[in-house]
Amino acid sequence: MGRKKILEKRLARLQKKKDALTQRALASEDAAEVRSINDELAELNGEIEETQEEIDAIEDDQRGGDPTSNPDEGSAQQRSNPPAGVQYVNGGVVRGSYGQQANASQHRSNDDPLDSMEYRQAFANYVRTGAWDYEQRTDAIVTTSDIGKVIPNTIMNELIKELKSYGQLYSRVRKLNVQGGVEFPIEDLVPTVSWITETAVSDTQKAPELKTSVSFGYYIAEARIAQTLLSSVVSLDLLESEIAKLLAEAFVKEFDRIIIAGTGSGQPTGILVDTRVPSANKITMAAADAEDWTKWRTKFFAKIPLSYRGGGVLIMTVDTWESLICTMKDANNRPLYSEAFDVQTGDTTYRFNGKEVILVESDLGLYDYSTATTGQAYMIYLKPENYAINSNLQIGFKRYFHEDSNKWINKGLTIIDGKLLDVNGVYIIKK
Repeated sequence: MGRKKILEKRLARLQKKKDALTQRALASEDAAEVRSINDELAELNGEIEETQEEIDAIEDDQRGGDPTSNPDEGSAQQRSNPPAGVQYVNGGVVRGSYGQQANASQHRSNDDPLDSMEYRQAFANYVRTGAWDYEQRTDAIVTTSDIGKVIPNTIMNELIKELKSYGQLYSRVRKLNVQGGVEFPIEDLVPTVSWITETAVSDTQKAPELKTSVSFGYYIAEARIAQTLLSSVVSLDLLESEIAKLLAEAFVKEFDRIIIAGTGSGQPTGILVDTRVPSANKITMAAADAEDWTKWRTKFFAKIPLSYRGGGVLIMTVDTWESLICTMKDANNRPLYSEAFDVQTGDTTYRFNGKEVILVESDLGLYDYSTATTGQAYMIYLKPENYAINSNLQIGFKRYFHEDSNKWINKGLTIIDGKLLDVNGVYIIKK
């Protein structure tokens, strides 16, 4: 029996053992046993890899005309079991169209390992069993020690779609991916212009000191996912779709909340909490003023500089929109707000004094006008790009066994920070 036949039998035996261990890990509810199985699987994968490399080397030698190999045996095997992607011309095999390189391109056709089917299948198996079986290339970084296994790009692409669809604020603010801990100046340098004559020149001006800067930290957000749902999903595509939906539902609400009211302690800093917002930009509009149209013009809109008028939006809850804006009336009890909607879709156009209105839920930190008490904020005005989210938006996935509840816990994690860049164009309306 040739060396190749021996190796092929060994490979089949190792693969069978691997399948049996994987099934044991899936069925086990003992955390210690699962850890032991995972260690054994790691060693087994190394043996499988080495055996496959030896088989591939023998095949390469046979194709290259190695005098020690049996050409009849190699040719018969190639004819009886041609590799995927082989092409035939007049009944003959095109030699350059198959072999190890063709097989490699099938599994790793994309430079990014997170896009490969090989990585997607390994991640799906990790979600279902906790066993990580992926041959990582030395030039590819696909894990982050702080947040676990990095979710494949196919899931991330779907997640981003969900965030843009449901994240009313997140989809509008600025996205950055800069190094944490580095100070970034945010003050403009505008010199003073002087008029000169043929004999007089302007004085040299010293550039003003940069007294305002912002830096970003590293905060980890976590969302837990029910194992019972993921265990019932068998198809890879369905598994990825379910993970995307679950993570979107978990993260999108929190992303919008931290933009408005993040505490800045262990999480990003929200607009309402940022102490850098000038006190002059915090405007009190009690009931007597808020229901008077002229007060809005004189106490609020008149205060917004020209540079912050373009692109500015108003953020308020549905209650504030319905109970305040839509009910505002003149001295003759006639409504001042004229509702506009798309006759084809029926969608309402939300605008106040020409400014776009973004409606948010009342559990994100912004109070309803009808229930807000003295000092509580019920409306925000800003240019969305003046708030920045700093993250590479890579969602990590961790799976572990909870001893007390005897359940597998699956959770998604992401590293993120966020805060205002330009606080001068932010206005907070409160009672």
